[in-house]
Amino acid sequence: MSLHELELQMAQRPDLGKEGRRVKLKANYLKVAQFPNISIHQYSFDIVPKVVNKQTISKIYSELAIENGFKNFFTVFDGNSSIYSASPLPLTNERKGNKYKVLLTSHVKWTLGSYEATIKFIDCLSLDRLRNYISSQGPVTSAVITCLAALNAYINFNTRQKYLTAGKGVYPSSLNDRTIILSGGVELKQGFYQSIRPGWGDLFINVDICAAVFYLFGPLPEVICKVFSKRNAEELRAQGVNDHEINILSKYLRNVKVEALHHHNRKPVYRVKRVTKEPANRLMFHNEVENREMSVAEYFYTKYEIKLKFPNLPCVLVNRGIFLPIELCYVLPGQRFEGQLADVTLADMIKHTCVKPQERFRRISKAVSDVFQHNKDPHLKSIGMEVDCNNMVVLNGRVLNPPRLTYNERSRKSEFIPENGRWNIMNKVVCQGAQLINWAVVVFAQERLAPQPLVKTFMKKFREIANQKGMNIPSDPYIMYSNPQGEITTALNIACQKSLFNRDYPPHIIICILGTTGPLYGEIKRIGDTQLGIPTQCILLKRLTKANGIDQICTNIFLKVNAKLGGQNVILSNDQIGFVSSEPTMIFGADVFHSGKGDNKPSIAAVCASMDSKATRYCGRFSVNKDPRNEIIEDLRGIVNDLLRVFYQKNQVLPRKILFYRDGVGENQFQHVLNYEVKALKDVFASIYKNSGPKLTFIILQKRHHTRFMPTESRDGDRLGNCRPGTVVDTTILVRQEFDFFLQSHSSLQGTSRPIHYNVLYDENNFSADGIQTLTYRLCYLSARCTLSISQVPAVYYAHLIANRAKHYYRWEGEEKSDISGSSGKSEISVGSIEEIKNGLANAMFFV
Repeated sequence: MSLHELELQMAQRPDLGKEGRRVKLKANYLKVAQFPNISIHQYSFDIVPKVVNKQTISKIYSELAIENGFKNFFTVFDGNSSIYSASPLPLTNERKGNKYKVLLTSHVKWTLGSYEATIKFIDCLSLDRLRNYISSQGPVTSAVITCLAALNAYINFNTRQKYLTAGKGVYPSSLNDRTIILSGGVELKQGFYQSIRPGWGDLFINVDICAAVFYLFGPLPEVICKVFSKRNAEELRAQGVNDHEINILSKYLRNVKVEALHHHNRKPVYRVKRVTKEPANRLMFHNEVENREMSVAEYFYTKYEIKLKFPNLPCVLVNRGIFLPIELCYVLPGQRFEGQLADVTLADMIKHTCVKPQERFRRISKAVSDVFQHNKDPHLKSIGMEVDCNNMVVLNGRVLNPPRLTYNERSRKSEFIPENGRWNIMNKVVCQGAQLINWAVVVFAQERLAPQPLVKTFMKKFREIANQKGMNIPSDPYIMYSNPQGEITTALNIACQKSLFNRDYPPHIIICILGTTGPLYGEIKRIGDTQLGIPTQCILLKRLTKANGIDQICTNIFLKVNAKLGGQNVILSNDQIGFVSSEPTMIFGADVFHSGKGDNKPSIAAVCASMDSKATRYCGRFSVNKDPRNEIIEDLRGIVNDLLRVFYQKNQVLPRKILFYRDGVGENQFQHVLNYEVKALKDVFASIYKNSGPKLTFIILQKRHHTRFMPTESRDGDRLGNCRPGTVVDTTILVRQEFDFFLQSHSSLQGTSRPIHYNVLYDENNFSADGIQTLTYRLCYLSARCTLSISQVPAVYYAHLIANRAKHYYRWEGEEKSDISGSSGKSEISVGSIEEIKNGLANAMFFV
């Protein structure tokens, strides 16, 4: 049987980890005290015409449930397409099979027309399958996943009927009585999340706090005022909106639902496609009835006798050829913001949502008692499910010992063990310093804001620190100024020419000082990486003007520059990663970057791989997936083939062992990734290796989960009350037979630390639990960018950096449509081309 005909089996847990100091941890999990003791009837719920909006779907279900007395059966609806009930619903038999049909005419003002809803019996779910799975008597199957989905619908149905929902969270109004408006004109709401999780012989409910960002609601002119920080609509009218602001508004309002206010008897709802460049009094169209050209402002006056107050403001395009003046639109409440948040907005959001572990767990307890109220939920009672709401789970964890780190022997105390995941490199010399001879600085700001003496003093300090720590920088850089709105390519080309102090060497690096964050950064990286083939290092101007901490800032920049130029900052002492150093080994990291929701831009995949026995030097590659939002790396074969070739060129040998860490995969895709990506790797090995290929271990890591831990004893925590770096959990809340563990490898500066969930999917290297846990933890100390243990293995972090960098290389085409022609409203995949990394930069660590 060939590999492609064989479905690969997931790795089984070999044993439990024993290394490290034992600690008692509280987890944000509630134990299901009474396992549901009945079978559950599952039905499909289909609507014609098809509805995408979840609010509309839920409204239709609610009307159907009321009309047909579903309350008596304690039915629950998952919000998508499944209904569950402890008792069979009284379906009528029509033609073949069980089918229940009802025609609904909805009178809710924001829905349109009639809907036909059809309910069909699907299956009677035996929860014994789930019981066998958590008791280690059976594997995870589609039936187990279906049972978990049903129980998730049961625990969430009651609260989702009562409160505003977004995604998997509920947002009680009592928690959001004070409106929090973030920069950029969006509202932050705080809420709660819960999910059924299988564990070690038991079921659990994972409960956590969460937050979501919503569009502001109200008259559209008032919303726009808040987006642009205007005092009132009169100021907006007086100042108008420029082309740049129109572009911002178009992105902000895309797909937002607005109510049209010009009809007296009804208020139709539309989704905004974009904002017009022309104001209402200059946006012309052909009026078919009067057979003449007229402006939108004139049309509303002649047709509805509405004289616009703000005719100089633009309109919104809501359908092909349908324009609404801004002042006649009302943004509906409860709409989740789907765009990408700006850095400043994200920082603002973190400031409001960041809470220490004790406060987080206090809020979770309050949510259990006040919001979820599991033991008062009639739907849970209907299936005989009871929850221990009074006690969060306490479990055993272990804190692994930190590794020994080594710097150059010229350092004071060159070998040491860091404490609390952090260390200082004062008086340290890096293992290998790079040479920096030809370099230049381009200041993308006016000289009055960044005077030359300031820039010279800072670069002199940088050079001094870099030389102390092992680099060889014989001279100061050439310094020049450039207009940030000007020709960036020309400026960087001039900088390259001016950097050539020694013509025996190429330009080594261009330092760019930026006045502000924004698109300039991406453009500099694109030009440097794909046109010039020269590393760039960006520094914000405000860093130069800081009164304190200049040495630390220069040190941080030095670490990145040294790595970009081929240096080596720190290594683990000889016996610390025997798996990697004992025979030729590659550590891979892979990630897929998706554009924001609503964008049908292709996803960018990135793979990074170690090239040395110390796991400190990496090469990276990226590719564009043809299918938008595809989690699978479509060109994995080509990328891995290329990285194996580079490894062979550098080491004159192919790797005998491969450790592949894969980010960005949900649990429901594990088998798919196993069947596609692991098989793709096997195909590559079969084509390259003459004899047997390397032994492969494939691990998925997950960051987007809601599991949090807190030491029960304050002495076991850090100053914030978080777990200490190296905390690992591999029992109780995990399933016995699956080879996975939670590892918190970093120390947080703020808030509650989030562990990474590592899932060993495939393992030919026969790792023990201790073996993979300690190796993974030790690798987290090898980030080239900083002097601390990071939250995930560097290979994955670097892949994430490459994917984010590569998005700047892509040139999107064909996204704009004219106002009058419009678009059909169907999502269209944007096409374009991606630029490649130039020269030898592709095999350097340009991405750090």
